[in-house]
Amino acid sequence: MPYDTIITSWNNAVHSLNKGLMIITPDGIIDKMNDPLIAMAEQYGVSPEFKWQGTSFFDITSQQLGQASFDHFFDVVDFPAIKDVIAGKLPEYSFEYAVSGNGQDIWVLCEVMPLLMSDDNLIHGAMLSFTDITKFKHKELLLEQALAHSYPLPGHIPICAVCKYVRHAEEWEPVESYLESRLPIEFTHDICPDCIRRLYPKYSSILDDPQIPD
Repeated sequence: MPYDTIITSWNNAVHSLNKGLMIITPDGIIDKMNDPLIAMAEQYGVSPEFKWQGTSFFDITSQQLGQASFDHFFDVVDFPAIKDVIAGKLPEYSFEYAVSGNGQDIWVLCEVMPLLMSDDNLIHGAMLSFTDITKFKHKELLLEQALAHSYPLPGHIPICAVCKYVRHAEEWEPVESYLESRLPIEFTHDICPDCIRRLYPKYSSILDDPQIPD
């Protein structure tokens, strides 16, 4: 395959990714960005006229981007850590940030890796990838909310051997309410086949029908 064809195919692949990519030089100058990252920035308020290439990544401010929606990025990013990746002091660095726009927050994972060249194995800058992790972040936040409303259960729970009420402090309460008040669960009620046979014997014959599962 001709070299020009390989380069063209590689460029098409880079610009077709579902994540943003940025290459910065050892001194922090933005060298290249793929189309998805430019589109992501413009979607959240960066002017199409903003000159990314040739700008120092470490000198960009939220005001330059023209939108407060990127404030969280600048709150959480650790620029010295990115410089340490370029200097070979850190193998990688990643962080998450939220971008506000259109009445919702989009969560992005930024991963910073050293840019290595196969011919000399030296670090020639850094590659930053930007991935939309909103759907995963929502699941994480829902789980955190559920756990926040949970209470750790003791290793031993005193429960009545007869009525199955649970003792908490000096009070006794049904096991269902005891667990529902401490865990993100809700009980529904049914009746098992053994209890039907014991409590309602005249109806238990239906359980002996082989077509009716227990």
